[in-house]
Amino acid sequence: MQLIISGRGVVLTPSFRALVERKVEKLTRGGAPPLALRVTCGSQRFQRTVRLVARARRGTFSSVASADHLLTAVEGAVDLLCRQMREARTRRRRARTRPQPTAGVDVRGA
Repeated sequence: MQLIISGRGVVLTPSFRALVERKVEKLTRGGAPPLALRVTCGSQRFQRTVRLVARARRGTFSSVASADHLLTAVEGAVDLLCRQMREARTRRRRARTRPQPTAGVDVRGA
């Protein structure tokens, strides 16, 4: 997985980058890992914002979270992105396992 970590108005230390890499490992569990992940950290007056964009084989997923501390915002964004990817996976499974109506049976009950 290709990981790009960038900051706007924020100094990202090597230890913070290592923490972000460890938090992002959560996305690789439970299914196909994303091909590329972009983490953009931003800082405004009293708010820290993190935007995650994951490019996967079957689409692009995005999440944004804000908090007082940057690491808390990273955790929130990772949780949102993990939920999006999990819901997309279950949607595909349901569509695949849904029984198709047969040609000779009237489903409407008329």
